[in-house]
Amino acid sequence: MTARPANAHQARLLRLLRDGGPNSRAQLGDQVDLSRSKLAVEVDRLLETGLVVADGLAASRGGRRSHNIRLAPALRFLGVDIGATSIDVAVTNAELEVLGHLNHPMDVREGPVAVFEQVLAMAAKLKASGVAEGFDGAGIGVPGPVRFPEGVPVAPPIMPGWDGFPVREALSQELGCPVMVDNDVNLMAMGEQHAGVARSVGDFLCVKIGTGIGCGIVVGGEVYRGTTGSAGDIGHIQVEPDGRPCACGNRGCLEAHFSGAALARDAEDAARAGLSAELAGRLDAAGRLSAADVAAAAAAG
Repeated sequence: MTARPANAHQARLLRLLRDGGPNSRAQLGDQVDLSRSKLAVEVDRLLETGLVVADGLAASRGGRRSHNIRLAPALRFLGVDIGATSIDVAVTNAELEVLGHLNHPMDVREGPVAVFEQVLAMAAKLKASGVAEGFDGAGIGVPGPVRFPEGVPVAPPIMPGWDGFPVREALSQELGCPVMVDNDVNLMAMGEQHAGVARSVGDFLCVKIGTGIGCGIVVGGEVYRGTTGSAGDIGHIQVEPDGRPCACGNRGCLEAHFSGAALARDAEDAARAGLSAELAGRLDAAGRLSAADVAAAAAAG
């Protein structure tokens, strides 16, 4: 099993190096609430684990020059995005530069065993390509609520067979590294906070509209998940009583009316009803309009 930080101070130092790149001990000391001696102890312990390495001499601040510290260049992390209809798997280095990426279409309703067999096959293919010999950690996003401390999906509306499946435990054993599991939109929100449009704010919502609809909620710089991990599961809030049937089994959900699939269906209906010549033209070019549909579109102008 890959080495892990032994305490919160070490975790904080690793985050600073991940986000800011190589830094001197003195510069790290400016950003953490540690005495010089305590900082030296924690940095030395991280060096012993191999998670960080010395990286040349730092610029002089008066007195003896110290070495820069950086995350070990050989560290490799696996990112897995499990969507409703596809899987994305990527390998990054410690500074989150993507070194390799694969995509594969797959229906999440095939269940966790089939999905993770595919995930492991894709991870093996990336390893065989030479971008990684092994993985030092993995992050998994799934399209449903997750009980975060255990890494277990909780009654996900569009994921039959996934409720209670030990995703974190099972993948940690297979990959031989620590694994974090969360709702996919929570991870998107963390990505925006780390390197996107939300870098300068502490409170925001990140809404994803795709096959489903979800929301990542960040309050005070921390993801708010709720007691059961369902805080951002807005796609299955009923917006229209007795509305359209939803994949979750209820009717009138936000997702049933405004997801990517719902918008595509509405666009196709508009094309067939002659309400949009442009959309009708696209369907016709794809060979999906009947002669009656073409006539209706032509009549609409």
